[in-house]
Amino acid sequence: MIFTSPLQRIDPPNVAAEKPALETCLDYHRATLLAKLEGLTQEQAGRRLVGSDTTLHGLIRHMTTIEQWWFVECVAGSKEPYAYYDGEEVDWDWDLTRSEGLQPDVERYLAICARARDIMATADLDRTFTTKRGTTIDVRRVMIGMIEEYARHCGHADILRELTDGTTEE
Repeated sequence: MIFTSPLQRIDPPNVAAEKPALETCLDYHRATLLAKLEGLTQEQAGRRLVGSDTTLHGLIRHMTTIEQWWFVECVAGSKEPYAYYDGEEVDWDWDLTRSEGLQPDVERYLAICARARDIMATADLDRTFTTKRGTTIDVRRVMIGMIEEYARHCGHADILRELTDGTTEE
């Protein structure tokens, strides 16, 4: 099966209020990450091309975990089981032997992104909370951190995609 992204990349506005600017920028990066899978098979998306366990498929699983941590657990304050983490053993997100397949993992990713959007719909950017490491941060910093995380991983995805089939795009 060839992957087709369900999200459309929409450029963030050049002028916007703070919260919509952060939300649209984050959505742009979410769509960009999925776009890196466009036209690939599950096998191609899961191919290890660098020394680490980083794969295009693994990036989707990893960002599912990151979305849940920051938005569900930290911003919403809800403790729920993770799809790729048991609370002790790390790096399940990169272990594709534990995957049910690319499509179920993408669906899980889309669901957690939708959940994050719902959480942010009523979140106050100025609200603070303390992380498990004892750092006090505000919701604004979560949004900025997520944009940074996606920008970094979209760069990884660019390289992996080029190594997979030579495709280079924005």
